[in-house]
Amino acid sequence: MKSTIQRIVATEVIVHAREGYVDRPAFGPSIFDKASKWIIEMFTDDGLVGYGETHRGAGLGEVQWAARHVLGKPLSSLSWANPVPSNLDDNDMFGHRDPPVPHRPYEHDFGIGSGGLAIGVAVCDLISKAAGMRMCDLFGGAHRQWVPTDWWMGRSDPEHAARQMEVALKLGFNSLKMKAALEDDIVGIVRAIKKVAGQKTRVLIDPNRRFYRVAEAIPLARELEPLGNVVFEDPFPFKAHDWQLFRQKTTIPLAAHAAVEPHLALAGDCCDYINLSPPAQKFIADARMAARFGVPCWAGSGLELGILDAYILHYSAAALTCALPGDAQGHLIREDDLIEQPFEIKDGAIRLPDGPGLGVTLDQVALKKYACSREEIVAP
Repeated sequence: MKSTIQRIVATEVIVHAREGYVDRPAFGPSIFDKASKWIIEMFTDDGLVGYGETHRGAGLGEVQWAARHVLGKPLSSLSWANPVPSNLDDNDMFGHRDPPVPHRPYEHDFGIGSGGLAIGVAVCDLISKAAGMRMCDLFGGAHRQWVPTDWWMGRSDPEHAARQMEVALKLGFNSLKMKAALEDDIVGIVRAIKKVAGQKTRVLIDPNRRFYRVAEAIPLARELEPLGNVVFEDPFPFKAHDWQLFRQKTTIPLAAHAAVEPHLALAGDCCDYINLSPPAQKFIADARMAARFGVPCWAGSGLELGILDAYILHYSAAALTCALPGDAQGHLIREDDLIEQPFEIKDGAIRLPDGPGLGVTLDQVALKKYACSREEIVAP
């Protein structure tokens, strides 16, 4: 019997952050954990089940659109790298809606959307399970069994930051990524973290460009230089000259992510490190490109649940230069990860899951607890 995708169950969930991990009186309630996600269960006619997960805020329509491209198809007919085509329905790149004969689509990266990502993850899970191998082996094999990972916190104050670093150490993490803005007590926060964890502790500061401009970021960097082992990610909007100037004027390493396309930062010699995004085939290709410039990378995330974090761990392990601490820690920040097997954490790294596919199993009890709605999509 061919392994054919027969039906897909999509469950909408909302899983809040753990109390005290994100909310702080001075900054108000968190936002990221109020948006829903869709958990995907993909069933074949011979009893296999593959799992997927959207980014937060995805709509059911995105999932349904992507599902239609794989339902009723045998796994042997699907490419793990491109199981769902790019959605051109709302793209005016070619001058009209949903062009019947798009010109030169190979010259542009249109993306597959969050629904396409979730369906693609589930297809990869099924393909690797059918072959009896881990998902990382589908991507070329693991270069590491333990994936370095940062702990994470949002904008904070010194007291809260110290408590969060204590939490991190108890969980097995030894470095931290934090959100910030120029008006925060950043020097005090970094000092509080290092007082708890030691002077050599790595602190990555990601202000999402809220250091505003290079003229304001450089003085702050000089205050932080004596504290040691601090990294800035996307401190201000990307202008090649500004980023180059920052690297000339300070010793704080500069990492690029949301502010710029990776190739622009790399070609312009604008960054020391780079944060790269899914899906797996794009991440691995971008990591290889970064390697040509001698720039190590890590895998970013949006504070995910257990399924997407497992996916991140697999493609992080498959990229040789993904040697910097990544972001696959969202499952611990939320109340539940929705998977049965807890990840093993030690010395600042998460162990790659064992077993075929993602190596994790959806927790049906937790899924039911956090479910908001459910949709079943079947093959025509």
